Amino acid sequence: MPPISFDQLAVGYEFPSTSYELSKSVIGKYLEAVGGQKDFLTSGIVPPLAIATYAMTALSQSFSVPKGAIHAAQELEFLKSVPIGTTISCSGKVVQKVQRGQLYLLVLEINAVNQNKEKVLSGKATVAVPV
Repeated sequence: MPPISFDQLAVGYEFPSTSYELSKSVIGKYLEAVGGQKDFLTSGIVPPLAIATYAMTALSQSFSVPKGAIHAAQELEFLKSVPIGTTISCSGKVVQKVQRGQLYLLVLEINAVNQNKEKVLSGKATVAVPV
């Protein structure tokens, strides 16, 4: 499905659910990108921010992110440890879209569940977009 345009996003819009496997290679690439400790690979547990990163990436691929947009804020709650190899399904919706001066503030609700439908991540992310 092609991404929806930013202009079409309205409060209540629900993004399509996206699933991905947090395999050892995926987590290794994440740790390499952020300069993280490889200890997580031997611990068998996914770094919590890796879950958030992949969830936000999945949502951002669902809409056309305008030029100049920045990730302005986030509030995240990690609810359960996630073993490497777990398949995560993430979903989200637009909970606020307001214009403040020369910016739109887009607040997205983010949720992720494991393959047993147990919620592992809940939160919000704010994206600032120039008008």
